[in-house]
Amino acid sequence: MLVMAILGLIASSVMLTLPGSNRQQNSAQDSAITLQQQLQYAREYAMVRQQPLAIAFNDNGYEFLVWQDESWQTFSARGLKPQQTEWPISWQLLSQDMAELAQNEELNEGVFGSGDEAEQDDDSEETQPDVLILPSGEMTAFSLKIENANDMSAERWVKTENSWQLTVLKEAPEQ
Repeated sequence: MLVMAILGLIASSVMLTLPGSNRQQNSAQDSAITLQQQLQYAREYAMVRQQPLAIAFNDNGYEFLVWQDESWQTFSARGLKPQQTEWPISWQLLSQDMAELAQNEELNEGVFGSGDEAEQDDDSEETQPDVLILPSGEMTAFSLKIENANDMSAERWVKTENSWQLTVLKEAPEQ
């Protein structure tokens, strides 16, 4: 119970420091740090509630997803609201490693399951996750490039070093 109380306090403090979704992000550095903080909070949220979360990236930002009712649904709890940036900031997911997790048969029937063909046709608009955050707190590996079209030297990289460590880099990570 003490551990749960401490995690709750940490989550509350992080939630209060995260910016709202209406704040204009004006640099690659700000966007990278915001993403890093939100992913840390999402990891804690998934562990405390024992519920898988995910994140889906697009060219101009990202949104969080939650696994509910046998499908991924958009999730916008406080601190995990979708983030959108405007030109000149752009996002590019360069690598992801969900293949190892997808090999687990139990997960294949649920989180990674493709479902029936008919269900797929009906849910063709469903957003699919790029990065999975498990209830254990582990996260699938990824590298994300955030760049500013007006200042190419200001690009930032958000990368997972392992299932637990997130880093913001000024230069492209070594592959």
